[in-house]
Amino acid sequence: MGQMATPPAAEWHHAQLGRLGEQLAADFLTRRGWRIVAHNVRLPVGRNRSGSRVYGEIDIVAFDGPTLVFVEVKTRTSAAVAAPESAVTLHKQHRLRQAAQRYRQLIGPADAPYRFDVIALLWPATAPPTVTLFKDFFPR
Repeated sequence: MGQMATPPAAEWHHAQLGRLGEQLAADFLTRRGWRIVAHNVRLPVGRNRSGSRVYGEIDIVAFDGPTLVFVEVKTRTSAAVAAPESAVTLHKQHRLRQAAQRYRQLIGPADAPYRFDVIALLWPATAPPTVTLFKDFFPR
């Protein structure tokens, strides 16, 4: 998978692994003809009970043909505890829906068909990463 396929080092911070996983996911989508339009989009989606702003983050925004796709990327070094995609909980799905709605309002196109996909990367220290794309992972 290109030059970024170096196995994760044991001392890597969780955020480093996530950033590299997102880059691998973007490369994976690009090779399949998707057009990436944004990475790590952070949008205000409301306020919490104390009045502080709440933000939602979208890992990758891309077009798969005419369809606008909001992609959540989950990278793990092992599936021993749980598969990476299991981290896209109902709460996370709700926050992604809010962020996608805000994205479509502010940036658009608001009238394009859209969906939510998840890319699960399993990247053990002793093997190349495996990438699994789950199209339409959860409903709009």
